[in-house]
Amino acid sequence: MKPEVIVALDFDSREKALKLVREVGDFISHYKVGLELFSREGIEIVRELSNQGKKVFLDLKYHDIPNTVKSAAKVAVESGVWMYNVHALGGYDFLRHIAEFNREYADKLGLNRPLLIAVTILTSMSDEDLKSVGIPSAVEDEVLRLSELARKAGLDGVVCSAKEVRTIKENLGEDFLTVTPGIRPVWASKDDQKRITTPKEAKKIGTDYIVIGRPITRAENPRSAAERILEEINS
Repeated sequence: MKPEVIVALDFDSREKALKLVREVGDFISHYKVGLELFSREGIEIVRELSNQGKKVFLDLKYHDIPNTVKSAAKVAVESGVWMYNVHALGGYDFLRHIAEFNREYADKLGLNRPLLIAVTILTSMSDEDLKSVGIPSAVEDEVLRLSELARKAGLDGVVCSAKEVRTIKENLGEDFLTVTPGIRPVWASKDDQKRITTPKEAKKIGTDYIVIGRPITRAENPRSAAERILEEINS
C-alpha cells in the first residue's frame, strides 16, 4: 500500500510510546522516534522497537561536520534503524560522505542498510521564513534544489511537504523516495504545520510515506484513529 503511514512517537517517556504502539497494534508497522523521545530514552527505545519487529525512522536531522555525523550514524546503523535523516543544507560533500559511510558500515556489520534521507525545508516554514534567514527562493524551488543535491549525493530520498512531491518525482524519478510530514486528516486540526495536506490527497500526489502524529497519538482511541486514516487512504 502506498503511501505507508509512519506514526510519530512524540512522547516524553518510553512507557507512553510503547503503550501507543500496543494500542495501535498490527495496523501500523512504521514508527518515528524524534528528538523528544530520543533525548529522554536514548538509543535503547530504538533497539526495543526494532526488536519488536517495528520499522524505526530515527528523525534526529543530523547536521554537523561529517566525522561527527558518521559517529552518530554508527549508533543508528548498529541499532537496526530502518531509516534516518540528515539535513540537506549540510551540502553535497557532507551528504556524499554520509551516504557512502551508511552503505559501507552496514555492509561491514552484515546488516540491512538503513534508508538515508535528507531534510529539505521544514514543513513549519514559509517563503517569508526562508527570506528571514537569507534564502530568497520560494520554498518549492529550494526544496527541489536540495532534493537534486541529495539525489546526486546518493541518498534514497527526502523529507518534504506533500505539496512538493510531484515536482520532486517529475524531476528526480518515481524511485526517489518522499517522506511527508504535515499530514492531517480532514477531521484533525492543523496544529503548528503550515504546508499540510490530507492522507487521501497525499496518495493522489504519489508520496511514498506519510508521517502522522497527533491525529493518532492524541486520539481517544489511537487504534480507531489509525484505522480511520488507513480507510481514508484506501477509499
